[in-house]
Amino acid sequence: MARINRARIKRKRRYPTAGKSRFSRFGELEWNARYGNPKEYRKQVAMPTAGCAYAHRKTHNYCVVCLTKKSEEIHHAYYGNDIIGQSTFPTCYRCHNEICHSPINWIKNPSNPIWGNRNTDEFITRLRLGYQLLYGGVIW
Repeated sequence: MARINRARIKRKRRYPTAGKSRFSRFGELEWNARYGNPKEYRKQVAMPTAGCAYAHRKTHNYCVVCLTKKSEEIHHAYYGNDIIGQSTFPTCYRCHNEICHSPINWIKNPSNPIWGNRNTDEFITRLRLGYQLLYGGVIW
């Protein structure tokens, strides 16, 4: 609940489908299984293999795609192996939606839409380069 002029109001959720299963022609699919328990995932701050806060700190809160804006999202280049700088990358909201998941860089797997979707190998190389530049201190 938020307060505006001392009145309690409900905030709209940023992602209305977050935490809910989505339906498709395949029946009910467990889309959120890719991330495990979302509350625990956000809390993991000191593990090199997972954790949103840890990933953002590693790049000094900068996006690995544009290298200029504040990172707000964690992008999975592919699912199943959450290693920061290898398969998961901190990105800004715009780059995550418009560049990382654009049809040019994102491959959809119709036979396994939950675990099979991934970025192209060329774009994964680009993400890793951006991560190395930020984490390795080349820009700093």
